Amino acid sequence: MAILQGLGMSLAIASYQASVVILASATADGLSVLPRSFDKPMGLAASGDRLAIAARNEALILAPSGALAPGYPRAPNAYGTLWLPRSLFYTGEIDLHDPAFANGALFAVATRFSCIARIDDGASFTPVWKPPFVTDLVAEDRCHLNGMALDEAGAPRFVTALGATNMAEGWRAGRAAGGVLVSVPDGRVVLDGLCMPHSPRLIGGVLHLLNSGAGEVLRVDPATGTAQVLARLPGYARGLVARGDFLFVGLSRLRDRRGAGDAPLPVERGRESLICGVVALDRHSGRVLGRIDLVGGVDEVSDLALLPGTGRHGILNHADPAHRLALALPGQGFWAAAPDPSRITSLPGASA
Repeated sequence: MAILQGLGMSLAIASYQASVVILASATADGLSVLPRSFDKPMGLAASGDRLAIAARNEALILAPSGALAPGYPRAPNAYGTLWLPRSLFYTGEIDLHDPAFANGALFAVATRFSCIARIDDGASFTPVWKPPFVTDLVAEDRCHLNGMALDEAGAPRFVTALGATNMAEGWRAGRAAGGVLVSVPDGRVVLDGLCMPHSPRLIGGVLHLLNSGAGEVLRVDPATGTAQVLARLPGYARGLVARGDFLFVGLSRLRDRRGAGDAPLPVERGRESLICGVVALDRHSGRVLGRIDLVGGVDEVSDLALLPGTGRHGILNHADPAHRLALALPGQGFWAAAPDPSRITSLPGASA
Protein backbone atom coordinates (compact mmCIF):
# COMPACT_ATOMS: atom_id res chain seq x y z
CA MET A 1 0.00 0.00 0.00
CA ALA A 2 1.54 3.27 -1.17
CA ILE A 3 0.02 5.08 1.82
CA LEU A 4 2.12 3.04 4.27
CA GLN A 5 5.23 3.71 2.19
CA GLY A 6 4.52 7.45 2.23
CA LEU A 7 3.95 7.46 5.99
CA GLY A 8 7.08 5.41 6.64
CA MET A 9 4.97 2.92 8.63
CA SER A 10 3.93 -0.71 8.67
CA LEU A 11 0.66 -2.14 9.93
CA ALA A 12 -0.03 -4.81 12.55
CA ILE A 13 -3.40 -6.56 12.27
CA ALA A 14 -4.78 -8.82 15.02
CA SER A 15 -7.40 -11.51 14.45
CA TYR A 16 -8.51 -13.39 17.54
CA GLN A 17 -10.77 -15.56 15.35
CA ALA A 18 -7.75 -16.85 13.38
CA SER A 19 -5.29 -16.55 16.32
CA VAL A 20 -2.80 -14.55 14.25
CA VAL A 21 -1.06 -11.20 14.20
CA ILE A 22 -0.37 -10.12 10.63
CA LEU A 23 2.35 -7.62 9.72
CA ALA A 24 1.70 -5.71 6.51
CA SER A 25 4.88 -3.96 5.37
CA ALA A 26 5.59 -1.72 2.41
CA THR A 27 8.64 -2.97 0.49
CA ALA A 28 10.29 -2.13 -2.81
CA ASP A 29 8.52 -5.14 -4.33
CA GLY A 30 5.07 -4.25 -3.01
CA LEU A 31 3.15 -5.17 0.12
CA SER A 32 4.57 -7.93 2.32
CA VAL A 33 1.97 -9.75 4.44
CA LEU A 34 3.32 -11.97 7.22
CA PRO A 35 0.97 -13.91 9.57
CA ARG A 36 2.26 -15.28 12.89
CA SER A 37 0.39 -17.36 15.46
CA PHE A 38 -0.64 -15.84 18.81
CA ASP A 39 -3.25 -17.18 21.21
CA LYS A 40 -6.45 -15.16 20.70
CA PRO A 41 -4.90 -11.71 20.10
CA MET A 42 -7.75 -9.37 20.98
CA GLY A 43 -5.96 -6.02 21.10
CA LEU A 44 -2.84 -4.18 19.93
CA ALA A 45 -1.06 -1.03 21.05
CA ALA A 46 2.05 0.59 19.59
CA SER A 47 4.09 3.40 21.06
CA GLY A 48 7.50 4.24 19.64
CA ASP A 49 9.58 1.09 19.93
CA ARG A 50 7.01 -1.01 21.80
CA LEU A 51 4.17 -3.21 20.63
CA ALA A 52 1.69 -4.70 23.10
CA ILE A 53 -0.47 -7.71 22.25
CA ALA A 54 -3.43 -8.44 24.52
CA ALA A 55 -3.91 -12.21 24.19
CA ARG A 56 -6.06 -14.87 25.83
CA ASN A 57 -4.27 -15.12 29.19
CA GLU A 58 -1.56 -12.48 28.96
CA ALA A 59 -0.28 -9.16 27.73
CA LEU A 60 2.94 -9.42 25.75
CA ILE A 61 5.24 -6.48 25.02
CA LEU A 62 7.67 -6.65 22.10
CA ALA A 63 10.42 -4.37 20.85
CA PRO A 64 12.02 -4.12 17.40
CA SER A 65 15.61 -4.93 16.49
CA GLY A 66 17.21 -3.91 13.22
CA ALA A 67 20.52 -5.40 14.34
CA LEU A 68 19.12 -8.91 14.85
CA ALA A 69 16.93 -8.99 11.75
CA PRO A 70 19.59 -9.75 9.07
CA GLY A 71 21.00 -12.72 10.97
CA TYR A 72 17.69 -14.40 11.83
CA PRO A 73 18.73 -18.06 11.44
CA ARG A 74 15.52 -19.26 9.80
CA ALA A 75 15.45 -16.50 7.18
CA PRO A 76 18.76 -14.58 6.86
CA ASN A 77 18.37 -11.12 5.33
CA ALA A 78 14.61 -11.58 4.94
CA TYR A 79 13.61 -8.80 7.35
CA GLY A 80 14.65 -5.24 7.95
CA THR A 81 13.05 -5.18 11.41
CA LEU A 82 12.37 -8.08 13.77
CA TRP A 83 9.95 -7.70 16.69
CA LEU A 84 10.98 -9.74 19.73
CA PRO A 85 9.32 -10.50 23.11
CA ARG A 86 10.59 -8.34 25.96
CA SER A 87 7.97 -8.50 28.75
CA LEU A 88 5.09 -10.80 29.61
CA PHE A 89 2.26 -10.17 32.07
CA TYR A 90 0.06 -13.09 33.07
CA THR A 91 -3.45 -11.66 33.38
CA GLY A 92 -5.67 -14.73 33.25
CA GLU A 93 -8.76 -14.75 31.03
CA ILE A 94 -10.06 -11.23 31.68
CA ASP A 95 -10.90 -10.58 28.01
CA LEU A 96 -8.49 -7.69 27.47
CA HIS A 97 -9.50 -5.16 24.79
CA ASP A 98 -8.02 -1.96 23.40
CA PRO A 99 -4.63 -1.74 25.18
CA ALA A 100 -2.78 1.58 25.24
CA PHE A 101 0.54 2.86 26.55
CA ALA A 102 0.22 5.93 28.78
CA ASN A 103 2.65 7.60 31.17
CA GLY A 104 5.05 4.67 31.18
CA ALA A 105 2.39 2.04 31.88
CA LEU A 106 0.13 -0.28 29.91
CA PHE A 107 -3.62 0.16 30.28
CA ALA A 108 -6.45 -1.85 28.73
CA VAL A 109 -10.13 -2.60 29.09
CA ALA A 110 -10.75 -5.70 31.24
CA THR A 111 -14.02 -6.54 29.54
CA ARG A 112 -14.88 -9.48 31.76
CA PHE A 113 -14.74 -7.16 34.80
CA SER A 114 -16.34 -4.13 33.06
CA CYS A 115 -13.47 -1.79 33.96
CA ILE A 116 -10.35 -0.01 32.76
CA ALA A 117 -7.27 -1.78 34.08
CA ARG A 118 -3.59 -1.06 34.56
CA ILE A 119 -1.43 -4.05 33.66
CA ASP A 120 1.52 -4.58 36.00
CA ASP A 121 3.34 -7.32 37.90
CA GLY A 122 1.45 -6.95 41.17
CA ALA A 123 -1.77 -8.76 40.21
CA SER A 124 -3.73 -9.98 37.22
CA PHE A 125 -4.68 -6.31 36.80
CA THR A 126 -5.27 -3.19 38.86
CA PRO A 127 -8.76 -1.67 38.41
CA VAL A 128 -8.64 2.02 37.46
CA TRP A 129 -12.26 2.95 36.61
CA LYS A 130 -15.65 1.38 35.96
CA PRO A 131 -18.87 2.91 34.62
CA PRO A 132 -21.20 4.25 37.34
CA PHE A 133 -24.02 1.99 36.12
CA VAL A 134 -21.91 -1.09 36.99
CA THR A 135 -22.20 -1.60 40.75
CA ASP A 136 -19.79 -4.49 41.37
CA LEU A 137 -16.32 -5.43 40.21
CA VAL A 138 -17.06 -9.04 39.29
CA ALA A 139 -16.18 -11.36 36.38
CA GLU A 140 -19.61 -11.15 34.73
CA ASP A 141 -19.08 -9.02 31.59
CA ARG A 142 -22.02 -6.89 32.66
CA CYS A 143 -21.85 -4.23 29.92
CA HIS A 144 -19.16 -5.50 27.53
CA LEU A 145 -16.92 -2.50 28.02
CA ASN A 146 -14.56 -2.77 25.05
CA GLY A 147 -12.97 0.50 23.96
CA MET A 148 -11.00 3.37 25.46
CA ALA A 149 -9.93 6.78 24.15
CA LEU A 150 -7.02 8.56 25.84
CA ASP A 151 -6.49 12.30 25.82
CA GLU A 152 -3.17 14.00 24.99
CA ALA A 153 -2.04 13.63 28.61
CA GLY A 154 -2.62 9.87 28.47
CA ALA A 155 -5.72 9.90 30.69
CA PRO A 156 -8.81 7.84 29.74
CA ARG A 157 -11.52 10.22 28.49
CA PHE A 158 -14.15 8.08 26.75
CA VAL A 159 -15.15 4.42 26.65
CA THR A 160 -17.54 2.32 24.59
CA ALA A 161 -19.76 -0.50 25.84
CA LEU A 162 -22.36 -2.68 24.18
CA GLY A 163 -24.94 -1.79 26.82
CA ALA A 164 -25.45 0.35 29.93
CA THR A 165 -26.38 -2.81 31.81
CA ASN A 166 -25.63 -4.16 35.28
CA MET A 167 -26.26 -7.89 35.18
CA ALA A 168 -24.20 -10.80 33.91
CA GLU A 169 -23.96 -10.41 30.11
CA GLY A 170 -26.96 -8.11 30.29
CA TRP A 171 -25.86 -6.32 27.12
CA ARG A 172 -26.70 -9.29 24.90
CA ALA A 173 -30.46 -8.66 24.80
CA GLY A 174 -30.08 -5.15 23.35
CA ARG A 175 -26.86 -5.55 21.40
CA ALA A 176 -28.29 -4.19 18.12
CA ALA A 177 -29.14 -0.73 19.52
CA GLY A 178 -28.03 -0.62 23.15
CA GLY A 179 -24.44 0.51 22.66
CA VAL A 180 -23.17 3.59 24.51
CA LEU A 181 -20.33 6.07 24.54
CA VAL A 182 -19.47 7.15 28.09
CA SER A 183 -17.39 10.07 29.39
CA VAL A 184 -14.86 8.79 31.92
CA PRO A 185 -14.37 11.93 34.06
CA ASP A 186 -18.06 12.27 34.96
CA GLY A 187 -19.56 8.89 33.99
CA ARG A 188 -22.06 10.58 31.67
CA VAL A 189 -23.56 8.67 28.73
CA VAL A 190 -22.60 10.92 25.81
CA LEU A 191 -24.25 8.92 23.05
CA ASP A 192 -26.61 5.93 23.09
CA GLY A 193 -28.53 3.86 20.56
CA LEU A 194 -25.31 2.59 19.00
CA CYS A 195 -24.90 -0.80 17.34
CA MET A 196 -22.01 -2.63 19.02
CA PRO A 197 -19.56 0.34 19.15
CA HIS A 198 -15.77 -0.11 19.44
CA SER A 199 -12.47 1.76 19.17
CA PRO A 200 -13.15 5.32 20.39
CA ARG A 201 -10.24 7.61 19.52
CA LEU A 202 -9.40 11.28 19.98
CA ILE A 203 -7.78 12.19 16.68
CA GLY A 204 -6.57 15.75 16.27
CA GLY A 205 -8.80 16.69 19.19
CA VAL A 206 -11.87 15.23 17.46
CA LEU A 207 -13.64 12.19 18.92
CA HIS A 208 -14.12 9.27 16.53
CA LEU A 209 -15.57 5.84 17.10
CA LEU A 210 -16.69 2.80 15.14
CA ASN A 211 -20.40 2.01 15.13
CA SER A 212 -19.30 -1.50 14.33
CA GLY A 213 -22.58 -3.30 13.70
CA ALA A 214 -23.57 -0.65 11.17
CA GLY A 215 -20.14 -0.54 9.49
CA GLU A 216 -19.85 3.17 10.28
CA VAL A 217 -17.04 5.51 11.24
CA LEU A 218 -18.54 8.31 13.36
CA ARG A 219 -17.32 11.75 14.41
CA VAL A 220 -18.87 12.73 17.72
CA ASP A 221 -19.43 16.09 19.41
CA PRO A 222 -19.38 15.18 23.13
CA ALA A 223 -20.82 18.56 24.13
CA THR A 224 -24.04 18.04 22.18
CA GLY A 225 -24.14 14.25 22.09
CA THR A 226 -24.48 14.24 18.31
CA ALA A 227 -22.68 12.13 15.73
CA GLN A 228 -21.86 12.51 12.06
CA VAL A 229 -21.25 9.50 9.80
CA LEU A 230 -17.83 9.98 8.23
CA ALA A 231 -17.89 6.70 6.27
CA ARG A 232 -20.04 3.59 5.75
CA LEU A 233 -17.98 0.50 5.03
CA PRO A 234 -18.75 -3.05 3.79
CA GLY A 235 -17.74 -4.87 6.97
CA TYR A 236 -18.13 -5.05 10.73
CA ALA A 237 -15.74 -2.30 11.83
CA ARG A 238 -13.31 -2.87 14.68
CA GLY A 239 -9.80 -1.47 15.12
CA LEU A 240 -9.06 2.20 14.33
CA VAL A 241 -5.67 3.92 14.07
CA ALA A 242 -4.70 7.29 12.61
CA ARG A 243 -1.60 8.94 11.23
CA GLY A 244 -1.47 12.29 9.49
CA ASP A 245 -4.44 12.67 7.15
CA PHE A 246 -5.25 8.95 7.16
CA LEU A 247 -7.49 6.63 9.16
CA PHE A 248 -7.06 2.86 9.04
CA VAL A 249 -10.13 0.77 9.89
CA GLY A 250 -10.34 -2.99 10.37
CA LEU A 251 -13.27 -4.81 8.77
CA SER A 252 -14.70 -8.29 9.42
CA ARG A 253 -17.02 -10.73 7.72
CA LEU A 254 -18.61 -11.44 11.11
CA ARG A 255 -18.76 -15.23 11.05
CA ASP A 256 -18.89 -15.48 14.86
CA ARG A 257 -22.56 -15.02 15.77
CA ARG A 258 -22.18 -15.48 19.53
CA GLY A 259 -21.47 -11.81 20.12
CA ALA A 260 -23.65 -10.47 17.30
CA GLY A 261 -26.72 -12.64 17.82
CA ASP A 262 -28.83 -14.44 15.23
CA ALA A 263 -30.62 -11.44 13.71
CA PRO A 264 -28.78 -9.61 10.89
CA LEU A 265 -26.99 -6.44 11.96
CA PRO A 266 -27.49 -3.23 9.97
CA VAL A 267 -24.19 -3.71 8.13
CA GLU A 268 -25.39 -7.10 6.87
CA ARG A 269 -28.76 -5.96 5.53
CA GLY A 270 -28.95 -5.56 1.79
CA ARG A 271 -25.44 -6.93 1.24
CA GLU A 272 -24.51 -10.21 -0.38
CA SER A 273 -21.28 -10.39 1.60
CA LEU A 274 -18.95 -8.43 3.85
CA ILE A 275 -15.21 -8.10 3.44
CA CYS A 276 -12.38 -8.82 5.86
CA GLY A 277 -9.37 -6.56 5.75
CA VAL A 278 -8.24 -3.00 6.35
CA VAL A 279 -9.31 0.19 4.57
CA ALA A 280 -7.45 3.49 4.53
CA LEU A 281 -9.65 6.58 4.63
CA ASP A 282 -9.09 10.27 4.14
CA ARG A 283 -9.48 11.58 7.69
CA HIS A 284 -11.35 14.68 6.56
CA SER A 285 -13.73 13.38 3.88
CA GLY A 286 -14.05 9.69 4.77
CA ARG A 287 -13.18 8.72 1.19
CA VAL A 288 -11.66 5.24 0.80
CA LEU A 289 -8.08 5.59 -0.46
CA GLY A 290 -6.84 2.02 -0.26
CA ARG A 291 -7.69 -1.48 0.94
CA ILE A 292 -5.99 -4.68 2.05
CA ASP A 293 -8.09 -7.84 1.73
CA LEU A 294 -7.32 -10.74 4.07
CA VAL A 295 -7.81 -14.35 2.99
CA GLY A 296 -6.60 -17.75 4.10
CA GLY A 297 -9.07 -18.39 6.92
CA VAL A 298 -8.97 -14.89 8.40
CA ASP A 299 -12.58 -13.69 8.64
CA GLU A 300 -12.41 -11.19 11.49
CA VAL A 301 -10.12 -8.32 12.51
CA SER A 302 -9.95 -7.46 16.20
CA ASP A 303 -7.49 -4.54 16.27
CA LEU A 304 -4.83 -2.56 14.41
CA ALA A 305 -1.55 -0.81 15.25
CA LEU A 306 0.88 1.26 13.19
CA LEU A 307 4.56 0.34 13.51
CA PRO A 308 7.50 2.61 12.63
CA GLY A 309 9.49 1.85 9.51
CA THR A 310 8.96 0.36 6.09
CA GLY A 311 10.72 -2.67 4.68
CA ARG A 312 9.72 -6.18 5.65
CA HIS A 313 8.90 -6.63 9.33
CA GLY A 314 9.13 -9.97 11.12
CA ILE A 315 7.86 -11.03 14.54
CA LEU A 316 8.56 -13.87 16.99
CA ASN A 317 6.07 -15.23 19.50
CA HIS A 318 7.38 -15.90 23.02
CA ALA A 319 6.14 -19.49 22.56
CA ASP A 320 8.63 -19.92 19.71
CA PRO A 321 11.94 -21.19 21.15
CA ALA A 322 13.85 -19.25 18.49
CA HIS A 323 13.39 -16.05 20.50
CA ARG A 324 15.63 -17.47 23.25
CA LEU A 325 18.61 -17.28 20.90
CA ALA A 326 18.03 -13.58 20.14
CA LEU A 327 20.30 -11.51 22.38
CA ALA A 328 19.38 -7.86 22.02
CA LEU A 329 21.43 -4.93 23.32
CA PRO A 330 20.73 -1.26 22.67
CA GLY A 331 21.79 -0.81 19.05
CA GLN A 332 23.33 -4.29 18.89
CA GLY A 333 22.18 -7.87 18.51
CA PHE A 334 23.69 -11.34 18.64
CA TRP A 335 22.29 -14.75 17.79
CA ALA A 336 23.40 -17.40 20.26
CA ALA A 337 24.29 -20.83 18.95
CA ALA A 338 21.49 -23.35 19.39
CA PRO A 339 22.32 -25.82 22.17
CA ASP A 340 23.39 -29.32 21.19
CA PRO A 341 20.77 -31.65 22.73
CA SER A 342 23.35 -34.45 23.05
CA ARG A 343 25.43 -32.31 25.44
CA ILE A 344 22.57 -31.35 27.78
CA THR A 345 22.56 -33.29 31.05
CA SER A 346 19.65 -33.51 33.43
CA LEU A 347 19.77 -31.95 36.88
CA PRO A 348 20.00 -34.43 39.78
CA GLY A 349 16.56 -35.84 40.47
CA ALA A 350 15.08 -34.50 37.23
CA SER A 351 13.28 -36.84 34.87
CA ALA A 352 14.22 -36.99 31.21
